[in-house]
Amino acid sequence: MTTVETQKVLAGLIGSLASSMVSLRHLHSFKVGDSRIEVPLNGSSPQPSDKRVVLNLLNAIYQTQFLVLWDKEGHAAEFMNKVSKYRLFSSQQEWLIILPRNVTLEHVTRQLSQARIYVNSEVIVCSYREKSNESFDLREIWKVGKGAPFQIRPIGSWSWETGLQYLPILEKYERRKDLQGFHLRVATIITMPYESITQNETRQNFREGYVVDVWHTLQEQLNFTYTATDTLFGSLQSDGVTWNGMVGMLQTDDADVAVAPLSITQIRAVSIDFTIPIQIVSTRIYLRRPVLESTWTLYSQPFSRNLWLCVPSTLLACAATLWILCKISYMVGCDDYKVSFGDTVWSMFSAHVQQAGDMEPDPVSGKIVYFAGYWTGMILLTCYSAILVSILTTRQPQLPFSDFTGLLKRPDWNLGVRTNTALSDSLALAPKNSPERLSWEKVVGKDPIRNLPYNNMDALDYVLKGKYAFFANKEYIIYLLQNVLPVEKSMEIVDTKKDFLQRGIGFGLQKGSPYTKLFNHVLTKMTQKGHLNRLKRKWWPNIASDPEEPYPIPGFNEVFTLFIIWGSGMILSMVCYLGESFFGRGNKMSSDLVEDIWSSNVK
Repeated sequence: MTTVETQKVLAGLIGSLASSMVSLRHLHSFKVGDSRIEVPLNGSSPQPSDKRVVLNLLNAIYQTQFLVLWDKEGHAAEFMNKVSKYRLFSSQQEWLIILPRNVTLEHVTRQLSQARIYVNSEVIVCSYREKSNESFDLREIWKVGKGAPFQIRPIGSWSWETGLQYLPILEKYERRKDLQGFHLRVATIITMPYESITQNETRQNFREGYVVDVWHTLQEQLNFTYTATDTLFGSLQSDGVTWNGMVGMLQTDDADVAVAPLSITQIRAVSIDFTIPIQIVSTRIYLRRPVLESTWTLYSQPFSRNLWLCVPSTLLACAATLWILCKISYMVGCDDYKVSFGDTVWSMFSAHVQQAGDMEPDPVSGKIVYFAGYWTGMILLTCYSAILVSILTTRQPQLPFSDFTGLLKRPDWNLGVRTNTALSDSLALAPKNSPERLSWEKVVGKDPIRNLPYNNMDALDYVLKGKYAFFANKEYIIYLLQNVLPVEKSMEIVDTKKDFLQRGIGFGLQKGSPYTKLFNHVLTKMTQKGHLNRLKRKWWPNIASDPEEPYPIPGFNEVFTLFIIWGSGMILSMVCYLGESFFGRGNKMSSDLVEDIWSSNVK
């Protein structure tokens, strides 16, 4: 193919304008965006030739475009293998390889066997159609992973008469979904309800969990195998670059994917890539339920001070009115029954507490007052009972604090956060002098062994012992409270009802991984079909609701006021009894003496 023929083919295939055309023998670097990457070539330079081997199209609208004119000498292959280590065979670069008539596609794939042309690549090979001088076949090539053979798929053709014609094919990641059993190295961490692994050496060693269900759905869709290794989440090391745990394994190419509820954070995204979120999680502070504070004034709380003053005033007013009316009625001869003021007071008190009395006023005016007293008492007693019941059933213990600022005011408390997690990083890397950073330095730091547990169950044991707060993801703790801990222990753990962080969790991959967009493609389909929501409901059937609060039960302290009133009444009644007995005995003795004197005089 001559240079003129090649330019005509390129003009027909690509509508973009070439900003530069560089001969391979002069190519020592190339530009990607605003960066220039040096590509040294080993061996002797090719002999001078007027044939242009590599055509580099810059300033493409969406992607950088490379057009390669293949040569028998292997200079184009050497160039492509060199730039492979710079990850330039991704979805951000388009490559079109033009083959001479006497070069086969098998020859190209053999020379590019070490190139990183994976499932996310955009590499198309244009070759002469057999027994034709004016028609060309277009085929895409890619590999499912390192060491795997090339996959070849026809995507269209070009000819002088018809121009560019594409075959009816599926979307890119739909047609590349089959990874043909390629083996992935997985880093994970055993933490329910997200994942657990079997203890044997099987290649498919995940057992159960929400993340496991999502991962196995991906496996079913993409046809790969895996082996999972248990490790830590990963924490940034002192050099500010390297990580331990699964993030570090992705950094050092010891794992291909981190299958775990890995929090998607900006600091982690510098070193690894993430899939789209598979769940949004929130974080709260958990602590032991405080004991209800004792109070001797509980039964006085339904009424305000002014209302309590009005109650005896109303009672005395009704009693006085009733006594005056009854006395007037007796004086004018309308009633034969003489009523004392004490009788009316006792009767009105009975009316206010809705108890029956033995007094029945005869005049209509007295009946009206009597009815008003009973009606007033009924309303007061009903309101009092309703408010008291409401207080008893809604009364909750007071939390010692609700946020990090309040925690710092309680030096006798400890704060726990799971070690080597995004939550511990969020406290350790919080802005200087912020409540979170001070809590990390002053509260967590005073006992690192106890305050940096490796699992959630150890932390909850510390919480149940008292004066220990645990900063954790709500989704973890809800699962443990609803499914793992005994009911009596679950009811002893409460949270501060305040969400501090909300972030997504997803799978982690190596920086620039070829599988990121492929995984995202399948996860997006799962989200659109509602499959992820169904899996969430499987593991968190009550994820939207917190554990129910128990009804507060009044104790001795709450009813002690009544015992004081009862005891005072008993003591007062005994005093009255003694007084009545003494005065009653004296009256009887006087009556007997008068009777004896009267009898003697009569005789």
